[in-house]
Amino acid sequence: MLRYVLFPCLLSLISGLVVAQKNIAKKSSLDNYCQCEHVFTNSDTTNNKGSLKILQIGHQMALIDMSIIKGSCWDFVNEVYNRSGFSNEKETIFRSRKKGPYASSSVVKPGDWIYHINHQFSNSEHSAIFICWKDFSKKIAITLSYVGMNRNAPGHFGEYHLDNIYSIFRPKNNL
Repeated sequence: MLRYVLFPCLLSLISGLVVAQKNIAKKSSLDNYCQCEHVFTNSDTTNNKGSLKILQIGHQMALIDMSIIKGSCWDFVNEVYNRSGFSNEKETIFRSRKKGPYASSSVVKPGDWIYHINHQFSNSEHSAIFICWKDFSKKIAITLSYVGMNRNAPGHFGEYHLDNIYSIFRPKNNL
């Protein structure tokens, strides 16, 4: 049976480290994007300490510190991985081209660096950190990313239709 949780609660459950948002005003940026179709347990994260760290650092950068990483969507995700200690410690889970073939939805996991087609912006390429499935059957996911184009904005959580994931990278968990 699937259960729904709020993303900040999700981090709290799996890490025991993120207790609450430091700034309640910033909470509103998650209000529409934080319900997931699954709940992580300690056993889910035992072998995924790298992914957990990616989620924690990404959450910190986007909502708490509101870090500005100017450049592209790739630059933001790369900086999350760098600050998490995984800049050169990634494994390729799936790799293809923008034209496909595309990864199965069941392969992607929280904390993965994904490359996908952004249907909301001219079917362009987009880099993001996968957070969870909001609606697995419709392939609607919550991701953490940056709008790109050198805009003066922090990363943000958003809802994306992920039927065209063409690359997946995952932190190596041996740090």
